[in-house]
Amino acid sequence: MNDPLALVRETATRHGFDVVGVTSGAPLQEALTALTAWCDAGHEGSMGYLSRDPPQRADARTLMKSVRSVLTLAVNYWHDAPAFMSEARYGRVARYAWGRDYHDVVIPRLEALGRDLVDALPGASRSRAACDHSPFLERAAAVRAGLGFFGKNTCLLMPRKGSWWFLGEVLLDVELPGTESETTDHCGSCTDCLPACPTDAFTGPYVLDARRCISYLTIEHRGSIPHEHREAMGPWLFGCDVCQDVCPFNRFATPSPWPELAPDQGAGPRLDLLELLALEDDAAFEARFAGTPLLRPRRRGLLRNAAIVARNVEATAAVPILEARTHDAEPLVREHALWALAGLDATVARRSAERLVSDADEAVRAEAAAVLS
Repeated sequence: MNDPLALVRETATRHGFDVVGVTSGAPLQEALTALTAWCDAGHEGSMGYLSRDPPQRADARTLMKSVRSVLTLAVNYWHDAPAFMSEARYGRVARYAWGRDYHDVVIPRLEALGRDLVDALPGASRSRAACDHSPFLERAAAVRAGLGFFGKNTCLLMPRKGSWWFLGEVLLDVELPGTESETTDHCGSCTDCLPACPTDAFTGPYVLDARRCISYLTIEHRGSIPHEHREAMGPWLFGCDVCQDVCPFNRFATPSPWPELAPDQGAGPRLDLLELLALEDDAAFEARFAGTPLLRPRRRGLLRNAAIVARNVEATAAVPILEARTHDAEPLVREHALWALAGLDATVARRSAERLVSDADEAVRAEAAAVLS
């Protein structure tokens, strides 16, 4: 085939990637400036790895020194489901986490694509696959490759496709024609996503303060969730979809052709809070969520979230298991279980607080003192 770009697209399609763009391996200077300013403002919260060495995140050579072209590919993960109902028992899961862990699903296909392209493209000798966890600004690469634009909710928005897409990259050591195009912001005057955020995490259009974002708080944050955000989390147990749910571009969403990402392949759109809070140890937790994104916050983080959601959805049936969790080996779980009890059963909460006021953990003691006061 004389057209290398056509060869790339044909090969990508054969591996299941319907959306592919190509850009050079040159550093993403504009994105680096934005990342530096964002970190300087402290918006990364406890994700210190983002501010550790911003220049390396804007340079594909961090991943492969010989890179000359970056293929940026998108994977549709949207699946429909009945409207969420808490039924005073269930917590809500962000759509990206309904199925199998996308890293495990996407990376092998990216690697296979890279191998096939090395075999097919004259002059190519090496490839490298990346997907989200690598130190690379993949959304910025996708924008430069012409896939879409940054929306006011900071997601990559693709015209007539929306934002329910995972991104992945294949780095190649051969120069390819680029698909770069002048990026046009199609958000216009629409600001639906900004006021919709339950925790007011947007400081303005295109700027997200992660420290207030429900996705950050429930997945990446490892410590106590600040009291001012707990009730605003509502039913969100793991992640949050609100700013994407309200985006007009997502009216174009169509079901994903990747069966591994379907709700019946993983956690699905909601989880039973009582069953979750009953997971006694890490082994039980890991067995329950093996192969899914919900392993990310670990048992103590997910049970922390479950306790908050139990109070928010008025899961009174969870009171006995929440009382048991005030004896949990993890201070983070004890603290949040006590907070949940305070909103569900004041008598049980006070009984637990009288014991926990002398707990070895400072945050648990503070929560107990607040209940008793």
